[in-house]
Amino acid sequence: MVVSTLLAGPATAAELRLLEFGAPCDQIVKQESASGAEAYEGKLPSGYQFAFRIRELDREALAVYACDGGKLYRTGYIFDARDEADAAALYATIKKRVSRERGKPSYDFASAAHRKKMTDAGATLSPVDTMVAFWDGKSSEAHASVSEPSKDRGWRVTLSYTANTHVKE
Repeated sequence: MVVSTLLAGPATAAELRLLEFGAPCDQIVKQESASGAEAYEGKLPSGYQFAFRIRELDREALAVYACDGGKLYRTGYIFDARDEADAAALYATIKKRVSRERGKPSYDFASAAHRKKMTDAGATLSPVDTMVAFWDGKSSEAHASVSEPSKDRGWRVTLSYTANTHVKE
């Protein structure tokens, strides 16, 4: 299976870039090279030991991997977006597809309950603050979010899957 399998339909850790959680991380470079992905030469995104340039959803992205004790426990996609509108549209596409796969988010920052909790605490939410969602799963938690521009990067949309063994309550 290839990356397009992830966002085109139901996905599990096994479908996400070919590796399953707990797989030896020394297989990542070999499998990514075999799929035609190029190793990312820049500064690795925080928390990830491997990153590869790929194409997904008709745009460039990074496929990223995190390991613990030589075993895969997190993998995901990082997309750059042109602006806030592009980031919001991409997030909506990802959220719809992951919700189709996993059902309603287990925690959705756009929900009325979350917005009430935050306003009751005195917080003012921007639209970006509500573009975060989590989905529980049998073997992993999925997380999608939008990040505003910071020092050295523009708008960013991420989708990650973390093995339940590494999800902190």
